[in-house]
Amino acid sequence: MDCPDVPSLGAVAACHKACGTKLMYDLCIRIMREGDVNMSPSHTEGATAYAILAAHSAAISFDNTTIAMSDHLSQNSSLSGEQRDAYEGCMDDYAPADSSIDTIEEETLPSCHFAFLADEYTRVITNVEKCRDRLLAPTLVKTPLYPVVLADLNKAVLANMLGKLLGV
Repeated sequence: MDCPDVPSLGAVAACHKACGTKLMYDLCIRIMREGDVNMSPSHTEGATAYAILAAHSAAISFDNTTIAMSDHLSQNSSLSGEQRDAYEGCMDDYAPADSSIDTIEEETLPSCHFAFLADEYTRVITNVEKCRDRLLAPTLVKTPLYPVVLADLNKAVLANMLGKLLGV
């Protein structure tokens, strides 16, 4: 995927340039490998392709998290009222995040129209952070949902960081 005025670089270089921490760099490399990206230093692609891949990874993860939350709410009668409220709130938080990441992946990036891209990424991250914040209570941090939401947040942040390679 090549958009005008977007740099071409190798996958490792893209991860290095976009990521400021080892955690994010390692996540970036893992997503590139999972996406069957050619990791050879001599192979370059437009940064848009990497941004689309990261958005796709986040979108799939969000979908899986939403399904898991829905399943817990409908099938787990042992959820406490506090857990149920948090899961329902997170479902509400994930709806706009999922919608925005889908828009980024399927429309904004492929069309090379980046005018509102930063706003879309902000909407994604802010809404996943809302869910994370709901789960910060001591009894909720230990739920299976908390580490999943943290992983989703990292994927959203990575998508944003790779998106910044596009100059937005």
